[in-house]
Amino acid sequence: MLIRSPFLALMFDWARARGGWGVVDEIRDELALPEPSGTLVRGVTLPLSAYRTAGELASNRLRDAFLGLHLAEEFPRGSYGLLEFTAHHAPTVGEALARIARYLPLVTDTCRLELRKSATEFSVMHRVPGEPLCLGRHANEFVIATFLRIVREGARTRIPAARVQFAHPAPDDVSELTRFFGTTNIAFGADRNQMMFDEHVSSIPIVTRDELLLPWLDNYAAALLPPESVCPERIPGLREQIRSCLQAQAITTLSHIARGMRLSPRTLQRRLRDARTSFRDELDEVRRELAESYLRDPNWSIKAIALRLGYADRNGFERAFRKWCRATPTAFRSALASPALSMQNT
Repeated sequence: MLIRSPFLALMFDWARARGGWGVVDEIRDELALPEPSGTLVRGVTLPLSAYRTAGELASNRLRDAFLGLHLAEEFPRGSYGLLEFTAHHAPTVGEALARIARYLPLVTDTCRLELRKSATEFSVMHRVPGEPLCLGRHANEFVIATFLRIVREGARTRIPAARVQFAHPAPDDVSELTRFFGTTNIAFGADRNQMMFDEHVSSIPIVTRDELLLPWLDNYAAALLPPESVCPERIPGLREQIRSCLQAQAITTLSHIARGMRLSPRTLQRRLRDARTSFRDELDEVRRELAESYLRDPNWSIKAIALRLGYADRNGFERAFRKWCRATPTAFRSALASPALSMQNT
């Protein structure tokens, strides 16, 4: 998989500013890395494996175990172009994060960013379809910290995260992550990167906003978006077909879903590949959405929800739900009933 991102371009500049010219040159020579390019946002395009390796090499040779996090704290303002500027002129934190999600394709066409809300919190989820480790440790930490830095700068307040989870394995030391994110509730190995906030955070005002400038920035950013990113559903009708099959307790294999959409399995597989997603990811997204909906209704037992969503037993559903939400279905339901309760693992 090829990926384009500003991370390495910013990392090279950051390292050179600290006297690491030799380190940058060594890494670029070893991995045959191209020069950063781009007008609005400079980036580097290369295979994802080389992208991860570059971050690890730089961390080791610069002796900075939190290279991605420190880079996120220190890169020059404006490095993310329109994505950053629209966020700084949005009315609220929630609207700022929505613009980061909407305009992410301006800086990368590989990653996916989604906003989610529940009765007690809202979250920002970042993933790379088909890649459980996402971008690798240092880029994962950089990306999530960057999103938080942008909204903190706009709100002019140190917004804490309620919970954070990363796709990569846990490092030996998490003290710097705890310091930056303002929470000790940090998990690893989640196959995605995600920040969760208390629900009220979404309405915190952005102090730097300019309501007259924002429509101009929005129009300009929207005009630059790739055509496919305008569509909120990457494969129209797919999730609705999956949802209908689950609710009817029908078979939800790729072949059966394709038949319901009047497509061949090969055509659906090709569209999934073109959209840089997978059938498993799409199925899991619908299952999660329905699970949260059913859990809000006390008349549904955990076992009944598991069967309705196509799991053989309650245990399989609970394992999946814990991966999605870092909480058991019972804990999630309890948090809905009592907002004071924290959605910790039980």
